[in-house]
Amino acid sequence: MIFFNVLMETIGAFQAFTSAFVVSTGNGLGGPAGSTMFYTLYLYERGFQDFRMGYASAMAWTLLVAVALVTVVLFRTSRSWVFYNDGSS
Repeated sequence: MIFFNVLMETIGAFQAFTSAFVVSTGNGLGGPAGSTMFYTLYLYERGFQDFRMGYASAMAWTLLVAVALVTVVLFRTSRSWVFYNDGSS
């Protein structure tokens, strides 16, 4: 259960958008002094405010690859920190 939650929260952290967008009041400046300029908010700005869809698409693919790599690392290392009770005691 813990492994699943760690995996889901890690993936969710890569997709942080809504809170940053709300703090920036939709103007795309990234909140106070750009402090909430997350990768996904920057991706949104390039795609839907600057109309650079190709650049935003490349950024989205890069995000996908980064999430996939982190997921693979979590699965590969899980053997050393996730323990299953086999029920034989």
